[in-house]
Amino acid sequence: AAREWNLAQPPPKAQPQRTNSRMITPDLDDLIVCYSDAAWKKESNIAAFGCIFKDKRGSTVSETSCVEKNVPSPLVAEALALRCALLTGISLDFSTGSIIDDIDHLSSLFVSVSFKFLARNFNSAADKLAKSALCTATSSIL
Repeated sequence: AAREWNLAQPPPKAQPQRTNSRMITPDLDDLIVCYSDAAWKKESNIAAFGCIFKDKRGSTVSETSCVEKNVPSPLVAEALALRCALLTGISLDFSTGSIIDDIDHLSSLFVSVSFKFLARNFNSAADKLAKSALCTATSSIL
Protein backbone atom coordinates (compact mmCIF):
# COMPACT_ATOMS: atom_id res chain seq x y z
CA ALA A 1 0.00 0.00 0.00
CA ALA A 2 2.86 2.39 0.78
CA ARG A 3 4.43 1.76 -2.60
CA GLU A 4 1.14 2.43 -4.41
CA TRP A 5 0.66 5.65 -2.45
CA ASN A 6 4.23 6.70 -3.31
CA LEU A 7 3.69 6.02 -7.02
CA ALA A 8 0.49 8.08 -7.00
CA GLN A 9 2.27 11.19 -5.73
CA PRO A 10 3.30 13.94 -8.16
CA PRO A 11 7.03 14.10 -8.89
CA PRO A 12 8.88 16.45 -6.53
CA LYS A 13 9.94 19.84 -7.82
CA ALA A 14 13.67 20.22 -8.26
CA GLN A 15 15.10 22.35 -5.48
CA PRO A 16 18.55 23.87 -5.29
CA GLN A 17 21.02 22.02 -3.13
CA ARG A 18 21.49 23.65 0.24
CA THR A 19 24.41 23.09 2.51
CA ASN A 20 23.66 22.59 6.16
CA SER A 21 26.44 23.93 8.33
CA ARG A 22 24.83 22.21 11.34
CA MET A 23 25.12 18.76 9.76
CA ILE A 24 27.00 16.36 12.03
CA THR A 25 29.26 13.72 10.55
CA PRO A 26 28.83 10.50 12.53
CA ASP A 27 31.78 8.76 14.13
CA LEU A 28 31.99 5.59 12.04
CA ASP A 29 33.64 3.70 14.92
CA ASP A 30 30.32 3.95 16.77
CA LEU A 31 28.14 3.34 13.70
CA ILE A 32 25.05 1.24 14.39
CA VAL A 33 22.73 0.30 11.52
CA CYS A 34 19.13 -0.65 12.28
CA TYR A 35 17.11 -2.83 9.91
CA SER A 36 13.38 -2.69 10.63
CA ASP A 37 10.22 -4.01 9.04
CA ALA A 38 6.52 -4.39 9.76
CA ALA A 39 4.00 -7.14 9.14
CA TRP A 40 0.27 -6.34 9.21
CA LYS A 41 -2.80 -8.57 9.34
CA LYS A 42 -5.82 -6.88 7.78
CA GLU A 43 -8.41 -9.23 9.33
CA SER A 44 -7.44 -8.33 12.90
CA ASN A 45 -5.67 -4.96 12.44
CA ILE A 46 -2.66 -6.31 14.31
CA ALA A 47 0.85 -5.32 13.32
CA ALA A 48 4.22 -6.61 14.43
CA PHE A 49 7.60 -5.04 13.95
CA GLY A 50 11.10 -6.39 13.94
CA CYS A 51 14.30 -4.43 14.30
CA ILE A 52 17.86 -5.65 14.18
CA PHE A 53 20.82 -3.49 15.18
CA LYS A 54 24.22 -4.24 13.65
CA ASP A 55 27.64 -2.71 14.17
CA LYS A 56 29.89 -1.52 11.34
CA ARG A 57 31.26 -5.06 10.88
CA GLY A 58 27.74 -6.43 10.37
CA SER A 59 27.59 -8.26 13.69
CA THR A 60 24.17 -8.25 15.37
CA VAL A 61 24.25 -6.09 18.49
CA SER A 62 20.57 -6.47 19.39
CA GLU A 63 17.26 -7.55 17.92
CA THR A 64 13.72 -7.09 19.13
CA SER A 65 10.12 -7.31 18.02
CA CYS A 66 7.00 -5.40 19.08
CA VAL A 67 3.26 -5.98 18.52
CA GLU A 68 0.48 -3.38 18.33
CA LYS A 69 -3.30 -3.80 18.11
CA ASN A 70 -5.73 -1.52 16.24
CA VAL A 71 -3.34 -0.65 13.42
CA PRO A 72 -5.52 0.55 10.53
CA SER A 73 -3.14 0.07 7.56
CA PRO A 74 0.22 -1.26 6.41
CA LEU A 75 1.50 2.32 6.03
CA VAL A 76 0.76 3.03 9.71
CA ALA A 77 2.42 -0.29 10.56
CA GLU A 78 5.62 0.80 8.78
CA ALA A 79 5.61 4.14 10.63
CA LEU A 80 5.11 2.30 13.94
CA ALA A 81 8.02 0.02 13.02
CA LEU A 82 10.28 3.07 12.73
CA ARG A 83 8.97 4.34 16.06
CA CYS A 84 9.67 0.95 17.66
CA ALA A 85 13.20 0.94 16.22
CA LEU A 86 13.91 4.48 17.49
CA LEU A 87 12.56 3.74 20.97
CA THR A 88 14.62 0.55 21.09
CA GLY A 89 17.73 2.39 19.92
CA ILE A 90 17.27 5.01 22.63
CA SER A 91 16.68 2.36 25.32
CA LEU A 92 19.92 0.66 24.23
CA ASP A 93 21.68 4.03 24.58
CA PHE A 94 22.42 4.28 20.86
CA SER A 95 21.09 7.84 21.02
CA THR A 96 24.50 9.13 22.08
CA GLY A 97 26.06 8.21 18.91
CA SER A 98 0.87 11.85 16.18
CA ILE A 99 3.52 8.88 14.85
CA ILE A 100 5.36 11.23 12.48
CA ASP A 101 5.81 13.71 15.34
CA ASP A 102 7.09 10.85 17.53
CA ILE A 103 9.54 9.78 14.82
CA ASP A 104 10.67 13.38 14.28
CA HIS A 105 11.11 13.96 18.03
CA LEU A 106 12.79 10.60 18.69
CA SER A 107 15.16 10.95 15.74
CA SER A 108 16.26 14.36 17.08
CA LEU A 109 17.64 12.55 20.16
CA PHE A 110 20.30 10.84 18.02
CA VAL A 111 23.55 12.54 17.08
CA SER A 112 23.06 11.26 13.53
CA VAL A 113 20.19 9.28 11.99
CA SER A 114 19.02 8.56 8.46
CA PHE A 115 16.17 6.51 7.01
CA LYS A 116 16.48 4.53 3.80
CA PHE A 117 14.10 2.19 2.01
CA LEU A 118 15.35 -1.35 1.52
CA ALA A 119 13.54 -3.83 -0.68
CA ARG A 120 12.29 -6.85 1.25
CA ASN A 121 14.91 -9.14 -0.30
CA PHE A 122 17.65 -6.91 1.21
CA ASN A 123 15.87 -6.71 4.57
CA SER A 124 14.84 -10.34 4.96
CA ALA A 125 16.03 -10.79 8.56
CA ALA A 126 13.90 -7.89 9.88
CA ASP A 127 10.99 -8.99 7.67
CA LYS A 128 11.20 -12.52 9.11
CA LEU A 129 11.38 -11.18 12.68
CA ALA A 130 8.28 -8.98 12.14
CA LYS A 131 6.30 -11.83 10.55
CA SER A 132 7.29 -14.22 13.32
CA ALA A 133 6.12 -11.73 15.97
CA LEU A 134 2.84 -11.24 14.08
CA CYS A 135 2.29 -15.00 13.84
CA THR A 136 2.96 -15.43 17.57
CA ALA A 137 0.65 -12.52 18.49
CA THR A 138 -2.12 -13.73 16.22
CA SER A 139 -1.99 -17.32 17.50
CA SER A 140 -2.00 -16.20 21.14
CA ILE A 141 -5.20 -14.18 20.55
CA LEU A 142 -7.09 -17.18 19.16
